[in-house]
Amino acid sequence: MNNRIIILVLSTLLTACISNNPASDIYTLSPEWDNNNLQVNTAEKTSLLIKLAPVLANRALNGNEIFYTDQQYSWNSYVYSRWTDTPVKLLQSLFLVSIENSGLFKAVLPPSSVSKADLLLESNLLDLSHHIYDDGTSAGIIRMRFYLIDNKTRSVIATKEFVSNVEAHSPNAKAAVTALNHATHTVTSELVNWLAELNLL
Repeated sequence: MNNRIIILVLSTLLTACISNNPASDIYTLSPEWDNNNLQVNTAEKTSLLIKLAPVLANRALNGNEIFYTDQQYSWNSYVYSRWTDTPVKLLQSLFLVSIENSGLFKAVLPPSSVSKADLLLESNLLDLSHHIYDDGTSAGIIRMRFYLIDNKTRSVIATKEFVSNVEAHSPNAKAAVTALNHATHTVTSELVNWLAELNLL
């Protein structure tokens, strides 16, 4: 009888603790860009196939936490806010769609494809976080480096680093996500323009 009472009390306490924790807000990286800004002249389209390698990042950015930093060398995550998936996977999908929509290549292959491609686009996510400064201002910052590789020779054709810094209007997760979406839009556009300027005909 005493055991039943103890179990009942523990169950009640556990239920109360769970019900007192607010549900997490779920966000995604899905900027609403103008496709016209990402398209190039179809006459410039190559017959090359390009494949995207998985986006690389440190361990923190391989989770679904939304990070902020308010002091040097310190990263923290918003307790009740999360990405729908890991940033590396969200960005992978965005880059694949944007490059495909640009019309630059005959086809754009995902990392899981078994098909051979002429080119390989590798990328390294260096930062995707909300930076909060001492004066009360803040910004969503994304920083990435890309490597375009010739699959036949295994040599690097070109490399480029992109950084986008967009003001966040409040020091909270919702404002951070809005700024990071705009920053991602900028990097996506710059990536497509960079590939177009390489003259891979």
